[in-house]
Amino acid sequence: MNAAPTLELLDPTTLTVDTNVRKDAGLTKEFVASIKEHGVLVPVVAHRTEDGTVHVLMGQRRTLGAIEAGAATIPVLVGATPEEAERLATQVVENDHRSALTDGDRADAFHQMSLLGVSASVIARKMGAKKAVVETALKVKANATAAQALDQGLTLEQSAVIEEFADDPDAVALLERLATENPGNFAHRAQQLRDERRNNALIAEACAEAAAKGLTVLDENPSYYDYKGPAATISSLTTAEGERLSEADADAVYIGIGYSGLVTILAVADWKARGLRKDGKAPAGGMTDEEKAARREVIENNKAMDSAEVVRRDFVKTLLSRKALPKNAQKFIAHTIAHSSYILTKALNKTELTAELLGTGTGYGEFKAYVDKPTTKPETVTLAMMITAYEANIDRTSWRSRSTDTRYYITQLTAWGYEASDVEKIILTDPESETEETTESAAEPEAD
Repeated sequence: MNAAPTLELLDPTTLTVDTNVRKDAGLTKEFVASIKEHGVLVPVVAHRTEDGTVHVLMGQRRTLGAIEAGAATIPVLVGATPEEAERLATQVVENDHRSALTDGDRADAFHQMSLLGVSASVIARKMGAKKAVVETALKVKANATAAQALDQGLTLEQSAVIEEFADDPDAVALLERLATENPGNFAHRAQQLRDERRNNALIAEACAEAAAKGLTVLDENPSYYDYKGPAATISSLTTAEGERLSEADADAVYIGIGYSGLVTILAVADWKARGLRKDGKAPAGGMTDEEKAARREVIENNKAMDSAEVVRRDFVKTLLSRKALPKNAQKFIAHTIAHSSYILTKALNKTELTAELLGTGTGYGEFKAYVDKPTTKPETVTLAMMITAYEANIDRTSWRSRSTDTRYYITQLTAWGYEASDVEKIILTDPESETEETTESAAEPEAD
């Protein structure tokens, strides 16, 4: 075995290419043609085993390209055998410098090193990666559904979401389709699925508690004016003598999700059978099919706005964490002061939100401490305050009002790279708008 590396000219067909972190060697026609004309200019790195076989450590692509090009010999730097983990780490770094690895390639390397007993912290240090990225990759590789999604070309971030919903085949199928057909809506739909899962868990827990108390759980909300069932809320009932009912008189409950969270409405399952009286009457005829469809649209879009807020604010946090302000941020600030000054008071009263968007906490004290830091850039704070003003002005019904301010704000975010959700696109495509909102394109140079 070689004590010191030696440069040798070897037949590439005699070399053994070990398992490489890169699944696709990327042998383009241009690459092979270059080797045919110029040969392999950068030596392949390899080691020779005791049986004389030469194993390629770095240069898989050059070796395979040389074989494809029919090269008789290539330069090979033959040295000592490195530890397997070191080989993988060096290979990832070398491959990244020559041609960017895919998320799947990198995740495979992390996984192979973890199988060798290397911790996530050590992998991150050797690979020059963030520990959180390594941990995410290992989590994805440990789940067959998520690992398959990664192998099929989804990003590591998307595959991590697939892992999150791996127990829900319908959710996985939907997300995989979005990743291919509409990737801009992937994060929004994933957040909606999280919200739905959380809400369903809250409802299930509340239903179990209600059942344990002997209450009948109603499928429909008896407080809706078009409700036609036998139940009624206790607040709308009296005894035959005219006395109001108390919570103790309830034998049923409706459980749902409202704007502020879980909603429980105590009721009587069959008020007529109990000889009770009910205040008022439902409007004759009830709701039309069109009215019911409109109400369903309102409910679904309100929920979608809640989910979109999470994704939108995550984008803003990333935007504000960058070293430099986004293009035309100063023009955005000036526009807000000139055209939307009335909403700035909302930002002044929402410094806890500004602190959250800046990633420094959620309270007034954290915001003040952040501003007082010597390294804090005042222009970043100013931009964060402007954004807070718009965010504080948006609620779950903004898709209906479609205000000029909200439309301008979301339009500007999209110019900075934000992918608007379907419900936010309703705001962006206001059919009643006579003039198109103008915003500074992220591609234009900043003004002096």
